[in-house]
Amino acid sequence: MSRCWAGLITVLTLAVCAPSADATVMFSASGGGLSASASFTISGSSGNRQLTILLTNTDAATGADAPTVPSEVLTGLFWNLGSTTFTTGEATLVNGGQIIQTANCDVSCSGQTNVGGEFSYASGGASWLSGTNQGIASSGYLNANTSAGNFKNGTNYDNPTALDGINFGIVPDGWTPYQGNGGLDGVALVDGTVQFVLKIPNGLSESDIKNVYFTYGTSANENTLHATTNGSVTTSGSTVPEPATLSMLGLAMAGLGYRLRRRKY
Repeated sequence: MSRCWAGLITVLTLAVCAPSADATVMFSASGGGLSASASFTISGSSGNRQLTILLTNTDAATGADAPTVPSEVLTGLFWNLGSTTFTTGEATLVNGGQIIQTANCDVSCSGQTNVGGEFSYASGGASWLSGTNQGIASSGYLNANTSAGNFKNGTNYDNPTALDGINFGIVPDGWTPYQGNGGLDGVALVDGTVQFVLKIPNGLSESDIKNVYFTYGTSANENTLHATTNGSVTTSGSTVPEPATLSMLGLAMAGLGYRLRRRKY
């Protein structure tokens, strides 16, 4: 009897401590002197699932291939996932990302990492991007979509109210502004990676994400890159049991019940 209970306790421990099957799916694209990457991670427990996106401009930071005009600045990301409108969380700078050219902000933005007031989310995709139904952007072309509003707890640092112009578009990490670069000297920009969090319904997984596009500039279809996936990488999991562990638990409990019935008779 004691061995039966010991086995059951072992399986219960595995069930509680087993990692979830959450993964990070990486997408990237390059062409025409432009390049970008985005990672998508779905995590959280049932009823509290969230999608975390890391968006980065991976162009050259200096030299001939560095962004010099608005149409070379990364301003949006569109993709296909599910069929409902998601709820916005926060948009923050991570991995050393920072706001640069802060003197152009109307509200103090030096050292700030919350850029939720300068980016917005929309469901419905983009009319010029086939097969998309979700999107994020810092530029006004997003306004033509079904907008769900800016990200939470965000401040509008630079008038007029976002979304507007190239303001807070994303340039490569280490990008150095210089005079005569097509108007990019006169606006605040994001140097580095932006993290976006969206609350999503149960039942969606990273493998469902498709038709990912990176968008640039201030107008629809100004510059667009169609991304490809680099596969998925398992992340550190939560305490949600995996199906295999649940199967082990079911078998252990069935075995224990059988042994108890035999002892009874």
